[in-house]
Amino acid sequence: MRAMSLLAVVVVLGIAQATLAASSKGNPEAGKKIYLESCQSCHGPTGKGDSDMAAYLTPPPANLAAEATQAKTDAQLRKIILEGLPGTAMASFEGAFEDAQLADLMAYLRSLKP
Repeated sequence: MRAMSLLAVVVVLGIAQATLAASSKGNPEAGKKIYLESCQSCHGPTGKGDSDMAAYLTPPPANLAAEATQAKTDAQLRKIILEGLPGTAMASFEGAFEDAQLADLMAYLRSLKP
């Protein structure tokens, strides 16, 4: 009986952990809406750094679909979004997004991977 109780606890914890992991991945469709509202003016509608404004920015905005950008860890991208990037036009978005919105945005950015 004790083994069954322990097994039940392990199963419930496993399900809870899987649910949390899935929810932390974010929704790319919701992230696309956030991207279009907050990011496309510099990074362009497809994330390739080719907006109309890009010609006026030095250095130009990052190509978010590029291998170099996609190779960054989620923590690195999150830091850039929240803190900005010194020496570039990438401003801080600290406080602009709730955690779920940031997860959605990250999911969308990952969907740009070629």
